[in-house]
Amino acid sequence: MISSKTVIATTSSFGAESPEIPSVFSEHGLSLITNPTGRKLSERELQDLLQLHKPVGLLAGTEPVTCAVLEQSAQYLRVISRVGVGWDNVDREAAGKLGILVYRTSGVLTDAVAELTIGLVLLALRSVSSADRKLRSGVWQKQMGSLLLGKTVGVVGFGQIGQRVGKLADAFGAKVIFHDLQLFDFPWARAVSLGELLCESDIVTLHASGQNRVLGQAELRSLKKGSIVLNTARGGLVDENALHDCLLNGRVRFACLDVFENEPYNGPLCSLENVVLTPHIGSYAREARVLMEQTAVENLLDGLRKAGVL
Repeated sequence: MISSKTVIATTSSFGAESPEIPSVFSEHGLSLITNPTGRKLSERELQDLLQLHKPVGLLAGTEPVTCAVLEQSAQYLRVISRVGVGWDNVDREAAGKLGILVYRTSGVLTDAVAELTIGLVLLALRSVSSADRKLRSGVWQKQMGSLLLGKTVGVVGFGQIGQRVGKLADAFGAKVIFHDLQLFDFPWARAVSLGELLCESDIVTLHASGQNRVLGQAELRSLKKGSIVLNTARGGLVDENALHDCLLNGRVRFACLDVFENEPYNGPLCSLENVVLTPHIGSYAREARVLMEQTAVENLLDGLRKAGVL
């Protein structure tokens, strides 16, 4: 039995750039509860929050929406709307069996994540972070960098974001190769096996879906020596400890990570100079964030209508 018309948003900054959203819910007789922690929730914290408020709708972030979570909340939860392009953190099979509708905001983050990725590539090639730190510490030292022009960029996962990254890299004059389970035919990019991509690429950037490890110890050791590695896709795609070792021994020259297996991240990569770490900001371009939240809300309302709540 549905006892309330509450909606919970678990992303840490939901509505910060879209102040009109609360009024949208109130117009539909819904009340909005936001994440009280300001960070990614654990499974236990999500269970407790759902049990406390018994919402009809969940605007989900990246927290684990497991079978156990869904079974506990099945009496009242009708719709899950992911504020994001992926839904790997949601047990959709369990949701389907329990009659809970699941949505995602496909396509809204393509440019935001792709532009961040290219920005990080350029930062790594020109040693911008190192130069900045040295200058701030009183050391005026010019470091020789490299051009993206002429480099081989290997894109793992060639969906919308991966293709956009490849197209931008191509515009800089880079050679683009990619690995994906699907076949694509582009005149500016060549499909290769993962093994070929790792040994040929000067820059390896991950845009794969799913939770499976892509760069484990063996894959990292097969990288072209002195390569650059980026992950702006999913935490857990890279073995962070093995990456740390490769950054120390020079197999990987530089790494840029925006996502981590456990967030907030506070691991050994923080101690290295040849790494740039950002706190999962792939969606944090204002225009993209607003569109993503608005789309997630529209999806949620649509789902609640279909479920007979509105």
